[in-house]
Amino acid sequence: MGVHTKKREMETLKTQYMKKSSAIFLAAVTLLIGVFIGNTITSLYMGQQQARTGVSSPQQTQNTNDHEANPAALADLEKAAEADPTNADKWIALGNFCFDHNLSAQAVVAYERALELAPMKVGVWSDLGVMYRRTSRFKEAVDAFAHAASLDPKHVTSRFNMGIVYMHDLNDAPSAIKIWKEVLVINPKAKTPSGESLAAMVAKLEK
Repeated sequence: MGVHTKKREMETLKTQYMKKSSAIFLAAVTLLIGVFIGNTITSLYMGQQQARTGVSSPQQTQNTNDHEANPAALADLEKAAEADPTNADKWIALGNFCFDHNLSAQAVVAYERALELAPMKVGVWSDLGVMYRRTSRFKEAVDAFAHAASLDPKHVTSRFNMGIVYMHDLNDAPSAIKIWKEVLVINPKAKTPSGESLAAMVAKLEK
């Protein structure tokens, strides 16, 4: 896993990695959903570890930049990748830069190229899922997260983010709950960004 991808897995989700239902989404559940729509929605807090990827909501996507991408830096990364097109790390570096600067469509292209060359990169699959969601490719986002989870059965962040997409984008609450229960099998003490027990949250959703 590259340095930038590892960092993306371990840091708490911040502004550029923002986050973001069926009949069960009535008034009480709507209040619960408020837990998810803050700036750190897709972080999973697990004991003293913080696992994070960056799923952003469609409404927040345009406001996730802390700063604009440096055109020269972007051009250098593009040239480096194009000059060494079989080097997966170069495409990952380009994808990470685009991820960090909300250049979602460009990040998708870079990550897809990287994964053609190095298909076992779990973190890159997870990041690609984030970028698919930011570009409203929700089913592909689920597939990317699912692939990351298949490569690493203990990769909880991909499962958590898969649940977010199921719940908020595909209106499939049962699938979201099922996925979050898989997270609880891996880590029964997993918590949401607000500090609420994920188990308690799932129990509320099932009522």
